[in-house]
Amino acid sequence: MRDDTTKDQRRAMPAPSGNDIDPDQLLDHFRLIIAHTPEQKERAFALRHAVFHEELHYEIGEKTSSPLEKDTHDQNSILCLLQHKSSNIDAGCLRVVIIDRSNNHPQKRLPLEEYSGHSLEGSEFHPEKFPKSLICEVSRLAVHPLFRKKESPPTGTRGKDISNIGYKSGGKQSALISLSLFLAATAIVGLTERQHVFAMIEPRFNRLLKASGLSFQKAGETIYHCGLRAAYYIDQKQAENDLPERVRPLYERIKSSLKQQLPIHNTESSVTRGLFQEV
Repeated sequence: MRDDTTKDQRRAMPAPSGNDIDPDQLLDHFRLIIAHTPEQKERAFALRHAVFHEELHYEIGEKTSSPLEKDTHDQNSILCLLQHKSSNIDAGCLRVVIIDRSNNHPQKRLPLEEYSGHSLEGSEFHPEKFPKSLICEVSRLAVHPLFRKKESPPTGTRGKDISNIGYKSGGKQSALISLSLFLAATAIVGLTERQHVFAMIEPRFNRLLKASGLSFQKAGETIYHCGLRAAYYIDQKQAENDLPERVRPLYERIKSSLKQQLPIHNTESSVTRGLFQEV
């Protein structure tokens, strides 16, 4: 859902169809994991490094020699992994950045406000127009090259036999990997009561999201940030209500799985303790 989306992911997005999506087609092979432990978080950072630094050569994150891609906003983020069950390979990841007034972290703005704030000037969807307790940003969505038909796997799969994982990445199942990550982000945002969602998206990729039922509205001017991108906004409640019927069974299963991993909150700070640690 942001600058981190590759051409292969765009091709993987499903086109509109009258056929229902069978949740078992995905969930028999994959599990969604909210990263609670340092080890789980490092797995997300390692996949991001492999995709964004090694494959795409994006200059994002901390400038270190570490094989992990992370930044200060990860301290205020919920990280989610999509793991292939039989191989334990992490097929994808994403993060939801939240401004949490109850903790001691200094980040009080969304990432896109820092590097594209000028493009939001005069926008009716500027993050400043919404309560900080109700906004978030979805970013760092990455898919393992193995599940995007790449010839060589990224680092982070050393010692694993990935040639016999029992999963074919072509066709409809490959499309479901990307779709499931977007639906997971929608569910996490809803479960943490963050109604107003922002993301940096390539304009043509936004059209594909819309075809899958996620109708973002452009919130800023198009800028160059790892390619041409613009800030987009979506109301989570409206997005959930407007999901196509063919997608809804998969979404409900994803939401149910994530709900068991995320405590429900009724306070202004709707982020669970333990998810925010030094990273």
